[in-house]
Amino acid sequence: MNFYPAEKTHGVVHSIFPFYWTRYGRDQAQNGNERTLVIGITFNFARQGFLRLDHSVGREPWVNRQFKNDRINTAGNLQLFRWLFLTGNFQKAYATYYDPTNPYQGKNVLATFGITLQPNPHLNLNPQYNGVRFDRASTGERVFTVHIVNLQATYQFDKHLRARAIEQFDSSQHVWLNDLLGIYEVVPGAVFYAGYGSLYENPAVQAGASMANIFGNGYLTTNRGIFLKASYLHRF
Repeated sequence: MNFYPAEKTHGVVHSIFPFYWTRYGRDQAQNGNERTLVIGITFNFARQGFLRLDHSVGREPWVNRQFKNDRINTAGNLQLFRWLFLTGNFQKAYATYYDPTNPYQGKNVLATFGITLQPNPHLNLNPQYNGVRFDRASTGERVFTVHIVNLQATYQFDKHLRARAIEQFDSSQHVWLNDLLGIYEVVPGAVFYAGYGSLYENPAVQAGASMANIFGNGYLTTNRGIFLKASYLHRF
């Protein structure tokens, strides 16, 4: 059911949507039944605002065993200003360590956060962060932590020429990616591309190192490349 508050009394909240859904099935490969029940509520606000809160309970089979996948989740976004858009997600859940011989019940915490900045019609900045932490449920032992930081910037010089840069850091692989791309569109369908990419790795960093230690160590260039492409559209 959808609820639409009167605009004159609740102009900020455009709609309220409580929901539930459930799923049940048989996993023949893992020899077990899986089931999920989700209950939640969604709010739609002014300024493209969105907020979702939900809680799910369920079980999933893996190598002839049953594991919990209960979850608490919240997600939302907001156009705070004309030049600033925010989005994020936070989740706390039971999860399965999918080892084919020695699986076990785990708990994870997942968080994502993104910003879109557009201070003028030419420039667009989009930094994003994704992180996940996985612990063993029985002992609380930390199994792994992953941080991924991504930054994308686009600059539109005029209606023909634009440039894009992407920087990405992945703590699980200990790699840093650089990607630069220039695009020149003569007419719609006739486009020239020129790009450069490089990959840096630090194999000396051990898993579980802190972010400060990761950035404090030197990285080696393991890959470089130049990208050229041209396309032409002929209408007849």
